[in-house]
Amino acid sequence: MTWHFRNDGVLRSCCLLAAIGLLAFRPQASTSAASARIWLGHEAAMESHLRTASVDSLEAIGTGVTRPRRAHLSPATPFASLVWKPLPPGKRSGHWESYKSEIAAYELDKQLELRMIPPAVERQIGRDTGAAIMWLEGIRSVKQLGGKVPSGPAWDKPIRRMLTFDNLIGNPDRNAGNILVGPPGELILIDHSRAFTTSRDLVRKIERVDGDLWDRITSIAPADLSSTLQPWMDSDAVSAVLWRRERMIADVDTLVKKNGAAHVIIR
Repeated sequence: MTWHFRNDGVLRSCCLLAAIGLLAFRPQASTSAASARIWLGHEAAMESHLRTASVDSLEAIGTGVTRPRRAHLSPATPFASLVWKPLPPGKRSGHWESYKSEIAAYELDKQLELRMIPPAVERQIGRDTGAAIMWLEGIRSVKQLGGKVPSGPAWDKPIRRMLTFDNLIGNPDRNAGNILVGPPGELILIDHSRAFTTSRDLVRKIERVDGDLWDRITSIAPADLSSTLQPWMDSDAVSAVLWRRERMIADVDTLVKKNGAAHVIIR
């Protein structure tokens, strides 16, 4: 199984000959063994910097349908910039969008120990309230690296995790521009403002899941999941997350009965 993008940039899957599917994608960003996820183990400090650092200037990023901006910070450590998304909850051009979804995605990432989403907090800049998200220097997206999702054994686990997480949060907007590529086996996921809709549909067909992440998704108590999400969305959106989880469990159970657990829940 390899993953590609439609002309509109949205992720889709297609089966190819094994010889093609095994061709390794070699992103330039993976030449270094150092992790690109520099926030891991320092989340509290990064979140504090996002909330309290002074904003020296704001500039348009020039990419992204939600028109995020880059804020330059003082002090410039532990990082010098943040992504600023002051998107009040609502529909725009037919799509649900909310800055609160960015924060909910990060908080859920922490709860599930996904470790793929940069820190995001709520703050005010000027008269606007929005999501302040850690800016990562020197990390390029799949789009910037040619448009193909990385393939090969090192990438199987993070891709499975990405697809499973997108199903849980109902994220219809995974595309080549919001998957960042780090060292081999390391994907960073950004741009979740369109996630957490009230739709109960799964955005991806389930074929396999990562066993460790799957255990955490299925074992977390509904009350604990709701507690994480309720500050950022209404009860209908929280209920939709819980409903999608049940749909995912049912689909995985069906696949396990058909193909066996070892072929579906990968450990």
